[in-house]
Amino acid sequence: MKNKTNIFYMSLGIGIGIILTSFIFILNPKIKYIDYNDEEIIEKAKQLGMISVKDKIETNEKNDKKNKEEVKQKEKIFFQIKDDDTLSSVADNLFKKGLIANKEDFIQMAKQIKVDKKLRTGNYNLEKNLSYNEILKILTEKK
Repeated sequence: MKNKTNIFYMSLGIGIGIILTSFIFILNPKIKYIDYNDEEIIEKAKQLGMISVKDKIETNEKNDKKNKEEVKQKEKIFFQIKDDDTLSSVADNLFKKGLIANKEDFIQMAKQIKVDKKLRTGNYNLEKNLSYNEILKILTEKK
């Protein structure tokens, strides 16, 4: 019985202590307020990965300039396939114009996807840096 009353009074003391501590912190909080100026706020925002609208606009303008330069770099190169041209001669001409990096790889690719005998005669404007598949698709599709 004595043990139960000790537990009761101990629980009551802890509860009263928690309540009194809460009231003390409510009446006298220890909160530290910091006043930041605009530059400090902007710096903190940049550290968190946020950017301003002005920075976003400048970034978009830079990206637009890069895209325009990339379009200029995609120059078209005139290429012609004649009636008597073979896959080997087409690969040789593509290599000479700088449209492919390796003649043997191009011929192998054409044979692998079975378009080696489907090349169409005509005039083509090809962009630099096209893949072998893209070039073969252009040279074999109907106009």
